[in-house]
Amino acid sequence: MIGKNVSLNKITVLVVLSFSVITLITFFKNALELEDAEQAYYSQWLRWGYDDQPPLYTWLQFGFNSIFGVGKIAFSMLRGLLFAGTLLMLYRFSRLRIKDANASKLVVLALVLLPVFIDFTFRRLSHTSLLCLCVVASYFSIQLLIARKSISNYLLLGLVVGVGMMSKYNYAFFLLTFGLVALWDKELRAIVFNPKILLSVSVSVLLVVPHVYWLLGPDEFQTFLAQSVEEKIGIEEADSGFSLLPILIYLKGLFALMFPLLIIVGLGCFSKTVSFNKRKLNWFAKMLLAQLLVLGLFFLVFQSQKVETRWLLPLFIPFVVLLIQTVSFKNNKRLVTVGYWVFIAVIGVQTIRTPIEKLLSIPSSVHFGFEPIANTLSKNYDEYQWVLPNVTYAGNVRLLHPERTILSADDYSLTSLELKHDREVEITINPSEVKQTAPVDSLIGFGKEKENLYFYIN
Repeated sequence: MIGKNVSLNKITVLVVLSFSVITLITFFKNALELEDAEQAYYSQWLRWGYDDQPPLYTWLQFGFNSIFGVGKIAFSMLRGLLFAGTLLMLYRFSRLRIKDANASKLVVLALVLLPVFIDFTFRRLSHTSLLCLCVVASYFSIQLLIARKSISNYLLLGLVVGVGMMSKYNYAFFLLTFGLVALWDKELRAIVFNPKILLSVSVSVLLVVPHVYWLLGPDEFQTFLAQSVEEKIGIEEADSGFSLLPILIYLKGLFALMFPLLIIVGLGCFSKTVSFNKRKLNWFAKMLLAQLLVLGLFFLVFQSQKVETRWLLPLFIPFVVLLIQTVSFKNNKRLVTVGYWVFIAVIGVQTIRTPIEKLLSIPSSVHFGFEPIANTLSKNYDEYQWVLPNVTYAGNVRLLHPERTILSADDYSLTSLELKHDREVEITINPSEVKQTAPVDSLIGFGKEKENLYFYIN
């Protein structure tokens, strides 16, 4: 009992430490990361959707801003809670599937070997962080239903599914995979073809329908979403005709997602400290196979030229549990101790990374504050509506002037009410089109990219 409590305390320490460090590192930045700046901008309003993302994360950020104010602390705290929540939820899920307590701890500690999780999610990701938590929670709720098909567990599944769809559209890949495996696997079929599943469907539909109406309504926001998806996965870059190149890009993304973990397991097998267990093809393993197939077919059919590891992370992070189930280590207890200190060391590196980059003059966008823009606007155009070129600029300026409503030129979901103003000053980056009037002001060579900013009165 004492050993078990000690192990649990180690995971608790990691959770609390991760949350604290994520909150701390933001103070070393002169500007917000891209995703934080986006949230600083969009959280000015409560909408049913925000450009190409569902609204849940921004709603949460709106709440944090209301409590803690529009500042770096509010953005980092939400991301820290989601990171810590993912660690806890993954641990809870692993405890349902793995009898060995130390092996369950290894599931959490192994996340340090997923670069995109320990770096991007730790420092900057927003919707993807929320999706990680939702997908892991989905597997957790499925495991509960396999054990006990109670009304409360079906309601929990419906809540998780609804929240998942409201967190990021990529959650649909999980739902499709779940539906396919339910036709294949007896245990999942028993969950889906149970009358109580109507409770799950009802809860999720109630949560998602208002957003779907916003997306498919008269404003036709779905067209902008489709354009955004095409741009993100690089459809316009594809050559005419059918190619297998997207599969190679997909496999490259999968390898980039987990290569340190694969190297460690490979070295363990070579040194005979790791062995593989013979297991039947259960529902969880079938979910992995189906998820690989579903994503592969998507990228192939749409001839995707881009596959980011952060897109793959939420859908595959639960399968770290399957990996730890599949392999056996000679000394789990020692690995937990080593993994614990490695995790802390990596977190420590993340803490000092920003100031070290600044000291060594390593270029980073977070080193360039937006005070020159905000000061110029405040001093010379205080009575005007400020329109910034994109949400990164708008969010960072709002951080410096939270009392004002800031607009962004690339926000297609702005309503006519939000656009209502008499006079505006618009900032344009290197304008390609000839303006009818000359700029009234300018900032030359701003930021990491040395962009030229021009101020126009409309």
